Amino acid sequence: MTTTQAKAPVSENEVKPLSGPPLLERATQGFDLFQEGRFQESLALFEELASMDASEAYFQTALGACHLALENLDQAEAFFNRAIELDPSDLTPFVNRGEVHLRQGKVMEAARDFNHAVSLDPEGKDPLSDRARKLAAAALESVEAAQSGAPERDSGSELP
Repeated sequence: MTTTQAKAPVSENEVKPLSGPPLLERATQGFDLFQEGRFQESLALFEELASMDASEAYFQTALGACHLALENLDQAEAFFNRAIELDPSDLTPFVNRGEVHLRQGKVMEAARDFNHAVSLDPEGKDPLSDRARKLAAAALESVEAAQSGAPERDSGSELP
């Protein structure tokens, strides 16, 4: 099953305030590295930041996104779980954990995460919730296809 590439933890206009300008600057560097596809470098930077502030959910989400992009699914899931523990109101780790579940073939768990992400943004203001809606629909479609014996449709890597 093919899914979309892991998305960066937050969009450029959603950077959360961190513990001071130096950490914010380093987090921005990590985000930029991620956007450039330099996942290993981004991972190293976010590991450093998380060692400075393990209670910052953004760092945990960023680590999960890096591991997801590197196909380290178990590590990605663990970081997304930690991010959710720290900030259950952020839909980003739910969407990305849903992608981990899809890649692991856990379609129902993925659909639950996507649907929960959508519930966190009922007005659809965050573009990530639209992505979650599309991935939830694709996940449920694959479950229905499997239950009916119909061939599964590839969810495609073209979803935004």
